[in-house]
Amino acid sequence: MIAFRRSILFSMLGFFMPSLFGLAKRQDRATVIPDMKVLFENEHIRVQYHDVKVGETTALHSHPAYVAYVFNTYTGKAVLADGRETPLARKPGEVFYSGPVTHKIVNTGNTPIHNLIVELKKVTT
Repeated sequence: MIAFRRSILFSMLGFFMPSLFGLAKRQDRATVIPDMKVLFENEHIRVQYHDVKVGETTALHSHPAYVAYVFNTYTGKAVLADGRETPLARKPGEVFYSGPVTHKIVNTGNTPIHNLIVELKKVTT
């Protein structure tokens, strides 16, 4: 009887886990990182500071396509929702673009990460 109950529990978890993982993948950065500093937001864009302290790892979060401006030298890594890792090494004044992404950021260096991010909510013509 216990084995039967256990198999039912694992079946239910197997059914619901993809849905729960999907919710985590779509977590808005402003929701999962409450101290995020939003400077401006409208129906087209959201402008925010992206700060990650030395040794800190952000929660898994999602961005629409965005452009970022780098304020200081830093190193780290982006860990995608599927576990793949991408090394990060940026210098002051760099500007970069990213398509929509779900990731967490790990600061592996000895300086904080300070970026200005402009998320593109929707494109109008």
